[in-house]
Amino acid sequence: MTTYSLFTLLMLGLFVTGTLASFTVMRLPSLLRSYAFSSVALGGLALALAYEKQAVHLIPVAVAVVAIKAFLVPFVIRRMSERSGASLRLSSSLRSSASWFVGGLVFASGIFLALRSPLLLPGEGIGQILELLPISVGVILVGLVMMILRRDLLSQIVGFLVLENGIAAFSLSALGGIPVAIEFGVYSAVLIGAILMATLSQRVQELLGTHDTSHLSELTD
Repeated sequence: MTTYSLFTLLMLGLFVTGTLASFTVMRLPSLLRSYAFSSVALGGLALALAYEKQAVHLIPVAVAVVAIKAFLVPFVIRRMSERSGASLRLSSSLRSSASWFVGGLVFASGIFLALRSPLLLPGEGIGQILELLPISVGVILVGLVMMILRRDLLSQIVGFLVLENGIAAFSLSALGGIPVAIEFGVYSAVLIGAILMATLSQRVQELLGTHDTSHLSELTD
């Protein structure tokens, strides 16, 4: 049976908590803080893996995750929202109380699907943070459903970033990470993508006076 340090278990718990909080909160500052917490936890998991498996190449990856995802991306989104004068109150197809239930159900469904798949079959090269594999699938589903159920562009942007966190966690656990050059390329793309999406959100706010995507369905040629 694989045992993990208290730090690793703490990071796993923070990663799950931050992800579920991102799905349920309805104010932009709280949403960005929840995403930042989950990103810090992801960086912590990379650091724990670097220490436990002597994978020194994961140390700069952990630093990049925290710097880009926990600080730069939330800063960019917050600044763009302030410049556009967007409301800090976000909109969703679900009430706040129902969001906890749906978020937990989606997350549990992702774990169930992962456990029923060949992902957890014993084999060489999968002995990383094994619990992170089903958790990462749950996070991917939470991000995907968040993009569908949220009705404002800012929440949908964060939903996409949550989904990307799940993919990063999956590669970290299943593969022990990918080459550093590729990792930095991916995180640079995430930062540039966040800037572009935040700029688009600002333009929509200026044109329509709202970030609610339901108004976009009224547009015609």
